[in-house]
Amino acid sequence: MIALTGGIASGKSTVAHYLREKGFHVIDADRLGHRVLQCGQPSYHQIVETFGKGILNEDASINRRILGNMVFNNPDQLNQLNRISHPLIRNMILEQMKEFASHSRAGLIFLEAAILLESSLVPKLRGVWVVETDPDIAIARLGQRNQFTAEEAKARLNAQIDNEARRKWADYLIENNGSLSDLYQQVDTILAKMKL
Repeated sequence: MIALTGGIASGKSTVAHYLREKGFHVIDADRLGHRVLQCGQPSYHQIVETFGKGILNEDASINRRILGNMVFNNPDQLNQLNRISHPLIRNMILEQMKEFASHSRAGLIFLEAAILLESSLVPKLRGVWVVETDPDIAIARLGQRNQFTAEEAKARLNAQIDNEARRKWADYLIENNGSLSDLYQQVDTILAKMKL
């Protein structure tokens, strides 16, 4: 398994999409994180008990934006949410790894996750790819993509480790401050180096 990580709005999902187009399996840990918030999941009631009914929409689903604004402005609450959700996300990752193992290209599976390096979501990695973008660009992307205010975007960025800390983990660094073709070229170069 290779970790594909980077801060919020760094472009890691774009890289993941490109890898899928090239025939690789990519597990999306962030999407699994959204799944643990759904009604019927074992974590749902525990999250509502912990953070209150104020996080619920009218249909009793968890409003991720309200919950996000709570936890990304309070490290203790973020840690509480992670303690509830990470064991379940880890189990889902391991299940998908088993499912993909027999038919993955070159025996390789990528795991896309924003907070991979700060957590213990996976037991063993063959390498770490870090996608990086300048914080100002990430804030602008979050404003366009998620309609976040600058304050909401900064809170989410500040809740994660910074680019400098991620670089220390990187076997390969992908800079995403330019064009899409430049981003894809960097991925192709890394795959060629790895003989994939």
